[in-house]
Amino acid sequence: MGMWSEWRASRERRLRAERYLGTVLRDPSPGDLQWLQALGVTAERARRELAFGRRAVGLIVAERDALDDRTAADVAHLLTPIMAGEGRSDAAYGAEWAERWRAYTAALAVRGSTESPAVRLARVMLAGAGLTEPSAEALQHATRYVMDTRAACNESLREAYGVASLPEDVRPSTIGH
Repeated sequence: MGMWSEWRASRERRLRAERYLGTVLRDPSPGDLQWLQALGVTAERARRELAFGRRAVGLIVAERDALDDRTAADVAHLLTPIMAGEGRSDAAYGAEWAERWRAYTAALAVRGSTESPAVRLARVMLAGAGLTEPSAEALQHATRYVMDTRAACNESLREAYGVASLPEDVRPSTIGH
């Protein structure tokens, strides 16, 4: 591939990642903010934890559901300076994000749990908001937030990167063999 072709391919990947990030960086809805605040969480903490949850789910979707292995790296590469900029205005922000990201990835790595991955991610989000022993209703609402976020991110990923398609006579398990 020539230099011009590489540049065009890189630019196309960046534009697709930027389109996808539009969904990942969307502000939390007023309804979700009000719900979390009704549980005793401050407005700023609610906004931050919902944003952290959305970003974590967005990165997870880019990593697990993308057609190309480079997608997650492209998305993370564009998200990093945004997070760094936010961290400059609030010194604790970067450390909190790093802590929360470790918690989200650890929650996904759990094996043998009776809880679904969405419930485990919801628990991380609620714990970050200071709700370590959430009610069943709070956990259910947080799980719905995680699942709705994942669905929105998946839809955005398909819009930005396309949908996998195979001829009808080809089984996915035969690809690469």
